[in-house]
Amino acid sequence: MAVNFALSAAKARARSGARDARVELKQAVSSWRERRENDLKESGLVIPFSDWLGHNNGPPILTSTLLLERQWRAAQAAAFAPPDAETGRRWAEKAAILGLTYREYRLELLERGRHPTDVEAQRIIRARSASAGLNDV
Repeated sequence: MAVNFALSAAKARARSGARDARVELKQAVSSWRERRENDLKESGLVIPFSDWLGHNNGPPILTSTLLLERQWRAAQAAAFAPPDAETGRRWAEKAAILGLTYREYRLELLERGRHPTDVEAQRIIRARSASAGLNDV
């Protein structure tokens, strides 16, 4: 099949010309709107509106605290969930032997990347008792 490049080039030029005409038309309309709005403002017929008109001054929907709290709870549940039931049972037993809660044990595992030792468990227990004294105040 033979391709007529002259015809293809002519079609491309025609599309390009039509696109240029659309761009020019949009620019003309935009400049006309600006001129019209400026003329009306100068005559005192138009009062410029605030950007906040119609805004309830609430937080944006994508950064809603309810959404963030829900995402945080889901991430926490996923982080503290054991890989399987047997592993969870073993970790809970190790935590009980060390005198830690499962949550403290798992947090230490997540933060350090290793299972807590007796020395680390004592540090956690001391920190827990110190923070309990602060909460009483």
